[in-house]
Amino acid sequence: KFSEVVIGNNITSIGQYAFYNCTSLTSVTIPDSVTEIGNYAFSSCASLTSITIPDSVTSIGEFAFCNCTSLTSITIPDRVTEIGESTFKRCYNLTNVTIGNNVKTISMEAFMLCESLKSITIPDSVTTIGDEAFCCCDSLQSVTIGNSVKTIDYEAFYSCDNLQSITIPDSVTIIGQKA
Repeated sequence: KFSEVVIGNNITSIGQYAFYNCTSLTSVTIPDSVTEIGNYAFSSCASLTSITIPDSVTSIGEFAFCNCTSLTSITIPDRVTEIGESTFKRCYNLTNVTIGNNVKTISMEAFMLCESLKSITIPDSVTTIGDEAFCCCDSLQSVTIGNSVKTIDYEAFYSCDNLQSITIPDSVTIIGQKA
């Protein structure tokens, strides 16, 4: 069992399932040489509390941080254009999310069941908020949606029981069922 990982400067890609289910892992240092984090790369790392995704990263795979139940804060770099399916699903203690200024799509279930998330600002670059993207985020109280969002898909904010404020810009043309 190991609790900390420091990835070497020659690594450019963290492959699929690289650290999957490393339940003792608490901290990861990713160098600026990394451009890609694969599907399920850190999924089910239940003790992971700290990770910094460097600005060099352009792609974060589906389910990459799913079930990282101890993760409290994440910043999506500006070079990332899509937050993939279920990327941060069931990150129950995630309280702080910063989405980079070039993300265009927040995919299906991207932040589903992030029960500690209280507010989210979706930047102007985003055009689509996918199915159930923020579904069951019980603590979510306020959402600010950027001026380029065209689609808020099915159940995007479904069962966000404490949602008190949401600003929907004029750019939105489709709001899905149970959104």
